[in-house]
Amino acid sequence: MMSAEKQEQTEERFLAGRKKAMALLNHNDRTEWELRDRMKRSGYEEDVIEDAIAYVESFHYIDDKRYAMRFAEIYCESRSIQRIRQDLQKRHVSEEYITLALENINWDDSAALQKEIHKLVKKEMTADDSISYEEKQKIAAKLYRKGFRTEDIFRELDSLS
Repeated sequence: MMSAEKQEQTEERFLAGRKKAMALLNHNDRTEWELRDRMKRSGYEEDVIEDAIAYVESFHYIDDKRYAMRFAEIYCESRSIQRIRQDLQKRHVSEEYITLALENINWDDSAALQKEIHKLVKKEMTADDSISYEEKQKIAAKLYRKGFRTEDIFRELDSLS
């Protein structure tokens, strides 16, 4: 049987873990993995982390499905679908939730692609307001690394000429 002092120490540890979890969520919405990782890095023990996760989940303060849906909704006009997928995977969101989130947004990357092209074109424009072949290649490479499809990139770049 646990002594009253030991019981009190355990309750204090759990309370401190819950407060830390709430403080972390107060600043940013996080996935379960992100919250767990931040608490581990702060030195909390596994049983305290588990209790804190259960506590915030009971109030729906963390919900990976909701997180994925909101993330995709927020970034669909500024990032490629592939980039959104990668960002959610980095946050350890389940593939099921990622797929669901991406099904609910417009699969057309053209708005995000056009926005990125206009940002890059301003930087690469020459004095005569034309884009050289080499500049187009540089822009295309940057866009490809951001997750846009090659055929979409060149279609948009060709429409600028």
